[in-house]
Amino acid sequence: MLDPVEPEGPISAPSHPTPRKRWRLFLRSWRWTVPTGILLASVAAYATLQTYEPLYQGTSLLEANNGVLYPPGVDPTIPDLAKSEKTVLFDPIVFDPVLADPNMRNAPSLSDPHTAKENLSNNLSVAEAGSGFRMKVCYQDTDREAAAMVCNAIVESYLRQRDGFDHARTRNLERWLEPELQRWENEVEVRQVKVAELNEHLHGKSASAVERELTMNSVMQLGSKLSELETRLAVLDAQLSLDESPDDSPSGDLESLPDAPRVQTDQSRKRERELLAVEVEVVKTRFEEQRSKLKRMRGNSTELEFARAELNVASSVLNKLRTREATIRTETRRGGAVRLLAPATAPQDPVNSPPVKRAALFSSIAFFSPLMLGFLLGFRRDVVTQPR
Repeated sequence: MLDPVEPEGPISAPSHPTPRKRWRLFLRSWRWTVPTGILLASVAAYATLQTYEPLYQGTSLLEANNGVLYPPGVDPTIPDLAKSEKTVLFDPIVFDPVLADPNMRNAPSLSDPHTAKENLSNNLSVAEAGSGFRMKVCYQDTDREAAAMVCNAIVESYLRQRDGFDHARTRNLERWLEPELQRWENEVEVRQVKVAELNEHLHGKSASAVERELTMNSVMQLGSKLSELETRLAVLDAQLSLDESPDDSPSGDLESLPDAPRVQTDQSRKRERELLAVEVEVVKTRFEEQRSKLKRMRGNSTELEFARAELNVASSVLNKLRTREATIRTETRRGGAVRLLAPATAPQDPVNSPPVKRAALFSSIAFFSPLMLGFLLGFRRDVVTQPR
């Protein structure tokens, strides 16, 4: 039996591939790895781009209608429109008319009745538009025409509810001013009768002393100030009565509408009313003191002049209340607290971009995978067949 032939020297470890061997391995496998890589890269890019769905955004621009005719206290301005009106825009009384419109079912995001309300809330956004007095209402959808259509429908529903609420508030304010107007009209009539009676008995006698003239001027100034304070107090009482009463809105839905411009104002108005009442009492006390002083100096003839001063005060309050009522009616014809500047139009470009970078990454991985596989298989075969 022949003995096994012993190797003449130690078995050499396989050497690492040199650049020349790597090039040879690549040339050996490129005929099938490159076409395969191109095919896989194309499939990966196509599959990635197929996941892209363009989103179009319809945008409407609105502005707070802060008119110059409003005196302080008739209707408050809105310093931050987007922040204060966001709650109203997302309220069901705005969403429900939109969802009830059959034409809205043509929008892809609202085609399913079970998810329409959730999609409407998720795709709607409200943001400031350059200043606190302007806001933009945006709605996103996969169809450009549907995005503009739904956005305009939401804005129309919101403006309809807001205008109805503003008109109800104005009517309530007019209603609560009517008793004050009636009271001061009666007061003016009573004081006119008193002046006529005193004028008949005293023949309008007047004094010319400097001291009495100064006192009379003081009485007139205090009377003017008292007139202004009582006007403010009357309007503030009307507003407080309005805030404490239930809304007399034309629709039951308006009762749930939050009055965003009046948030956190009740306490401040009550404090203002208390301070104003104290100031009125102080001025009245001073007014009575000056009246008594003037009466002592001038005798019975002062009663006539003071009656005229009281008549002027009452007439001034009545005129201011009538001016306030006329202003409210004028502002009612002016429109609501918010107005539409620009409706939404169909956008030309989507807001999201195609996933080109992700498609390029996946295509590169798919292209180089066959090349690496061919290189590894060729290297393994080269190592296995390498002579020991």
